[in-house]
Amino acid sequence: MNKDKNLINKVNPSSVNNSNASIIVQFTVYTSEEYLSALLNDLGENNLNISAFYISENNKQLKFVFIVGEDDVQSSSDVNITRSILKQNRFKFDETKVVRISTPNNAGLLAYHYSELIKNLTVYNSYIGEDGSIIYETCCPTKTLKAVNELS
Repeated sequence: MNKDKNLINKVNPSSVNNSNASIIVQFTVYTSEEYLSALLNDLGENNLNISAFYISENNKQLKFVFIVGEDDVQSSSDVNITRSILKQNRFKFDETKVVRISTPNNAGLLAYHYSELIKNLTVYNSYIGEDGSIIYETCCPTKTLKAVNELS
């Protein structure tokens, strides 16, 4: 097990240097399975790509956290259309600024960045998106972006 732990924490130096970090919008929706299915259909009908997401249960409702756009870019149009769909369908939702790190090879980066970020910031969530991108929801996205760029 110790050997496996060392492999997880080992960072490929070239992947740190090739990473591209940006601040983007993350949506959080609280809903039922039925309405989540309808939301996913609406997003698809509007040609919106979901580039990262996770689903968890929260007080007998589903908590659907997601990012729209392509892996390397999120357009204001993607955000505005998503916001419009959520409002039109009266979904209870939140918008949060998060940091997305796009990198060609993220082997060990989640552990490396996380261990460095928690030294000075509160990390609420982190998860993997399309093409191995890493998403960090923290107390301060601007400071997170600066810290991640300094690690590169």
